[in-house]
Amino acid sequence: MIQQEMLKYQSLDTELFKIERDLRKNQYYIKRKELKISLQKCEEQIARLEQKTVDLRNQLSVTNQTLQKIGEVIDEHNRELADIEDRDELNYMSKKLAEQLDLLSAAEKDLKQILAEGEEVSKTFESISKTQMPRLVSEYNKCNAQFDNATQQVKPRVMEIKKQQAELRKAIDPQLFDVYKKRAEQTRPVFVPLCDGNRCGGCRMDMPLAQVESKMAGKDYMVCEHCGRIIYRV
Repeated sequence: MIQQEMLKYQSLDTELFKIERDLRKNQYYIKRKELKISLQKCEEQIARLEQKTVDLRNQLSVTNQTLQKIGEVIDEHNRELADIEDRDELNYMSKKLAEQLDLLSAAEKDLKQILAEGEEVSKTFESISKTQMPRLVSEYNKCNAQFDNATQQVKPRVMEIKKQQAELRKAIDPQLFDVYKKRAEQTRPVFVPLCDGNRCGGCRMDMPLAQVESKMAGKDYMVCEHCGRIIYRV
């Protein structure tokens, strides 16, 4: 027969499971979970913005160096032009100067774009770090406090259940307990009574009476072929 201690343990386990399930359905638990995801997304966005800021600073440094070099080349070309009298050479140097001026214009355009991106990144970072994040943190803390309050309300009963289970565990056959723990991960309750002589008390499916009597012979319990629960004779 299935030990009464095991059945009592299962009954307490079912109550504990329902308490935990109700806590997971608690509105503050659900809202807290949603807020935690939102906070994580904000943190990830901030990390991306910080990396973007680093990248833009590097681009700005390179662009400023490019502008400086172009400026130096332009100054040099202008000095050279002042001393050139040959028309062909003058045309050649004028063309070279024009090329450098085009490069200067492109570099200045890049600079403006980098500065504009930097300003946009700065605004977004400011909005997230000083507005969105504080609001989400505040809401999260409020939900967390409300959920903690709900948890504290059931804590005495949870502690009492676990205390009773610890005492019952001492009297339960280890092999039987192992079977219970493994099956409890897949279905609850694990142990169910036999109803009407041939019906599983869990899934309510009928079984041939002769089959039930054969499987229960000498031990008064069997495994339901439909749901996998262990059926015991009351």
